Parts: sequence; structure tokens; C-alpha cells
Amino acid sequence: MQQLAIVDAVVKILKKAGFVVTDLVETKPRCFDIVARKGDTVLLLKVLYNIDSLKPEMAEEMKIVAKLLKASPIVVGEKFKFDYLERGVVYNRHGLPVINTATFYDFVVEGIAPMVYSAPGGYYVKLDNEKIKEMREKLGISLGEMAKLLGVSRRTVKKYEEGIDTTVETALKIEEVLGTYVIKAIDILNFVKDEDIEEKEPSFSGEEAEIIEQLRVIGVKVYPIKHAPFDVVSKADDEKILTGVKQVREIDKRASILGRISEVLSTKAAYIVERKVKADVNSVVFVMKEELECVSSAKDFVSLLHEKLSSAGKN
Repeated sequence: MQQLAIVDAVVKILKKAGFVVTDLVETKPRCFDIVARKGDTVLLLKVLYNIDSLKPEMAEEMKIVAKLLKASPIVVGEKFKFDYLERGVVYNRHGLPVINTATFYDFVVEGIAPMVYSAPGGYYVKLDNEKIKEMREKLGISLGEMAKLLGVSRRTVKKYEEGIDTTVETALKIEEVLGTYVIKAIDILNFVKDEDIEEKEPSFSGEEAEIIEQLRVIGVKVYPIKHAPFDVVSKADDEKILTGVKQVREIDKRASILGRISEVLSTKAAYIVERKVKADVNSVVFVMKEELECVSSAKDFVSLLHEKLSSAGKN
């Protein structure tokens, strides 16, 4: 119940800021709860009351989806262990940035980026190292004098000017000595380190495994996603396609959610089926498995999707 209340609050914040939004609260399990877009900014959001409940495998999958879809993954929560998340502070869980609802509001609506991050030992900030050196030299303060004023070693001051982070207290001292702001905002949109993503072997069987294999045979790269309304992110002829392959009873419901996500992301969506389904979902192309068997290349696969979109009047 608490999580649903936070999801509702986050959706309202996003809409107030002009984002196009869809949430996935009806889907389980899921590695993200909300997808939102405003211009070139795409957000994948995981919402939790207690952020300690974020599982490593969910975090890793969220990072993979974000990388493939050129989105920024962010976790929004309120509590960790026996304490609450503080406003204006960025926390870290399994390599993902974590902020509370108030910080999210400040960032999305007010355009105020968080300045402080939490790490073992306390709160820290990133320094504008070039500005520190520039102002120190402009004021005629030597490294040694600066070190005495801050109560640190000369070597530490040099490290500040080389880009090392420091505590909030020390940063405030530096600002007092130099008479200017030197704390840099934390770029939560680019918080996750850019890592290469490799194709993994999907854990499908039967008809679904055959569909995946056929996609690979025609040259489509396949990135399996276990905890999302789509089963794989397909990469064909430089296009990303949210793809469903699970032959479940409620394909229409699943395809409907897939369609909403693809509309927000302005990304193609396809559902490959063994037999015809009655569902007619805007933005989602239904492809029969036998049609796929007649496709000989990734480029032809994309062309097939275009043709089906055009003939159905969906595009």
C-alpha cells in the first residue's frame, strides 16, 4: 500500500513536469515500475518504500534495459534499514542512484539537482576542481597556506584540485576560504557507469525458444529481459524493438502494457505469436511465427514490421 502511494505521487510529479508517463503496477514481477519521457530525457523508475528490498538481479536488469533504451534508471524510495532517506541526498543501491520523493520533486519539477551523496562514513560532495585551483591562484593563496586554512595536508589540497571528492564540512570550508561555490551537482541522469551489454542465453523452451532462435538466425540481436512486460529487447538494423514471445493466455493484456511503454519511448513493439490472437493493440505489431520463418534478414524483419504498421493504420 505504501509503495502504491509513492508510485501515485511520482506519477503526479512527472505529469506536473510535463512528462509522458505510464506505470506498470499491474505487472509482476518488474524491474522498473514507471517509464516516462520528456523530449530526449527518458526515465526508468523503480519505486520502493524500503530501498533495501531492491534485489541485485532486478537492479542489473534495470541497468540493462536503461542502456538498451538510452534511458536513465532511478530508484525512488523513502526508507532504508531503520532510517529515512534525506532530501537532497543521493544514495546508492547496486550501482543505481536512489533518492526520496521530495528530492525527485526538486529535480524534476524545480530543476534543482541534488548536491550530496551518501557513502560509508557519511555525506560527501563532488568538487569543481578547476574552479578551486583557479580561485586559489587568483587570490594568491599557496597550496601550503590553503592546507593550513583547511586543516589538511598540502597533498590533500592538491587532490581536491585533481578532482577528489570530500565531506560536506570540508567543502563548506573551501567555499568559505575561496569565497565562491565549489560544490558540483550530482548528475543522476548519468549516474550509472556505461558498460558493454552482451547477449545472454534466454531461459525459454518450446515454441518460445524456437522464436528466439529464428530471430538470431536472421541476424537480430536478442537481449532477454526476465522482469518486464516484454521478453526481449531486439536490435535489428540499428532499431530497438520491444519484443514479446511468451505464449501466455492473456497475450492481449500483456501486449496492451507493451504498447503503452513503446508509445512513451517512441520505440517499435512486436509480439510474435504461434497462433492468431484477437488482440488489436495500437503500436504493437503481431507477427505470426510462420511469417517470421519467411524472413531472411534483420532488415527484412524491420520492413515487415513497417508494412504491418502501415496496413493496420497504426503508424
